[in-house]
Amino acid sequence: MAFSEGGAFWFDQMRSQLRGADADVFAEWSEIIEKKSKETCNDRDGARIIFRGVVDGDRFTLDVDASDSDAVLCLLRAIQSYLDPMPSAPKRFYAALMEAVATQAEKSGKLDGPWHFDVDGESPSTTSK
Repeated sequence: MAFSEGGAFWFDQMRSQLRGADADVFAEWSEIIEKKSKETCNDRDGARIIFRGVVDGDRFTLDVDASDSDAVLCLLRAIQSYLDPMPSAPKRFYAALMEAVATQAEKSGKLDGPWHFDVDGESPSTTSK
């Protein structure tokens, strides 16, 4: 993934929200958001939207991709629809992620490739595939 000007700021914000938080809570919310976004976009086979959070021990990973502008909108709407009921740490993380996705989509109409977040409690990192 290529960072647009100022894009690294969003990723630093997201990573900082994950430090010391319960990884299972983030994974639960990612599953809820992925399900809602796929239902909204009629993407049952997962060809257009990926929003997959996985917990392995203390490590939380999140893969994010939306293949077209409609898929991006479905993903953004799903995140927005669940921000209010979320606990504070996931709310801040997913709000920052939503802003990063919206900023990227505004520039190119879609994400510039899959995004991958990998956090193991003390050493968060963001990479692309």
